[in-house]
Amino acid sequence: MKIIIICGSPGTGKTTLANLLAKKGFKIIHLSEFVIKEHLYSDYDYERDSYIIDPKRLVKRILLIAHKESRPIVVEGIGADLLPEKYVSLCIILTCEPGELERRLKEKKYPPEKIWENLEAERLNIILGEALDKYGKKTLVIDTTNRSPEEVLEIILNKIFRNHEDDKDG
Repeated sequence: MKIIIICGSPGTGKTTLANLLAKKGFKIIHLSEFVIKEHLYSDYDYERDSYIIDPKRLVKRILLIAHKESRPIVVEGIGADLLPEKYVSLCIILTCEPGELERRLKEKKYPPEKIWENLEAERLNIILGEALDKYGKKTLVIDTTNRSPEEVLEIILNKIFRNHEDDKDG
């Protein structure tokens, strides 16, 4: 069972990267859609306009899929870091320089307060810090500011296949 998670602030390229990995044969779980479709939430936060994920149900459902799936699974989105470290083979953190991130979020028509909230999280490296605390050496950080999605994909595929070769050697 190989589970790879992709985390990062909105606008850093998580979904784009996951879609590119799907074209390479990976099984993709887009967390925001998955949580709603599978009813893996405990409540709804009207202030943030988002569902509150039920961590136990989410992990249980993803592990069930992982045990049945022969391909590596990529879980992308806010909340992917809810998976316990023992099940995650690689945690990819996508970052972006705040000026570029602001441009991307405006392009996506994010409201000003959501833009500010996400820029603050990015400036303070909140997602990165939490991932390093939880996943340690399993964490790969990629700054997407001046990289194309294809360049990011190449970095990740090199890391995945290098780790796979290391696993065979060990």
